[in-house]
Amino acid sequence: MIPAPHAELILPEVLQWSAFSPAHKVDLTSHAVRTSAGWWIFDPIPLHEDSLERFRDDRTAAVVLTNENHERDAAAWAARFQAPIRASSLAQLGLDGVQRHPPVREIDGDWERIPLPGAAPGETAWFLPGRSLLVFGDALVHLPGRGLEILPDRYCQDPAQLRLSLRTLPPATHAVFAHGTPLLGDAADRIRLLLEADAGGRGSGRC
Repeated sequence: MIPAPHAELILPEVLQWSAFSPAHKVDLTSHAVRTSAGWWIFDPIPLHEDSLERFRDDRTAAVVLTNENHERDAAAWAARFQAPIRASSLAQLGLDGVQRHPPVREIDGDWERIPLPGAAPGETAWFLPGRSLLVFGDALVHLPGRGLEILPDRYCQDPAQLRLSLRTLPPATHAVFAHGTPLLGDAADRIRLLLEADAGGRGSGRC
């Protein structure tokens, strides 16, 4: 995969980079969030060498995989910045030495981990209460030209269970996605409207 050309600052201390994957036929998006513990790198894809320099000035606390389908370039990132790879205990991965967390909702440093059963195996959203930020894997996607969507049923373990899981999300001002553009400033309202439309049968998991 060709590295993303640069990382964009989308919020204070929140970086995003993306690139098209011919294999997946969709843009893959990654995020880095700096907290009191250092950088948390979510679902990383390759990034151009010049942009990697900004991560050298601070510790990388973890490389986080939000589900079992997002190994991406995690091994290279973890080796480069000497950081652990973290993932749910339900995610089947081809990587060694992954630090596993249980599929239960709990506080994890500055973050709150929120398992979302029904989506991909090991699906977990990460919520940063101090900044009202949600980081998603595949449970919700926001592709250009399509709007905010629930993960299509064909990619879900249990579509009905995923919808129940999504109703447990905390209201967040901002949300970022492993596929698509961020919601900055109106995330809670957009997610609420999506779930209401889906439950009322007025849409097809899209808003």
